[in-house]
Amino acid sequence: MKKGNYVLAAICAVLGIGVIVISLGYPTAENYGTGVPGPGLWPIVISVVLLACTAIMVFRTWKMKPEEDTKIEVAGKGARRVYITMGILVIYLLLLQPLGFIIATTALEFIFIQWFAKKNPLITLAISLAVTMVVYCVFQFVLNVPVGSFGLIRWQ
Repeated sequence: MKKGNYVLAAICAVLGIGVIVISLGYPTAENYGTGVPGPGLWPIVISVVLLACTAIMVFRTWKMKPEEDTKIEVAGKGARRVYITMGILVIYLLLLQPLGFIIATTALEFIFIQWFAKKNPLITLAISLAVTMVVYCVFQFVLNVPVGSFGLIRWQ
């Protein structure tokens, strides 16, 4: 498990630093002239939290006792679910641009709720649409980050 933790920490550190570097190039509140935070604020905040969690994991792994060092299963039933989940997320990212945020995100949420919770499909659809619209409105109107400018449904 120690090796796995260190590999994961390295991946998370590279990802966090990469997102911060990219986000620093995004427009700021001054560019908008509205006082609303720009699109780079939350990716930077989340990346800083990711880097802090990575540092905690490295420290805990370094302090780990030999008896706590267990083997990581990479081919079991639980691991298979993780691989399928990652595959679904990759498909989501590929379909996000052509389908648009609203359709792709609603479909992703519907699939995950049905897969993990197995709820009534109509309730799942209602929850997926509601969550997608809340996220859309927060980004579009509160954070001033346009998310409806691409895909099948273009709202601007």
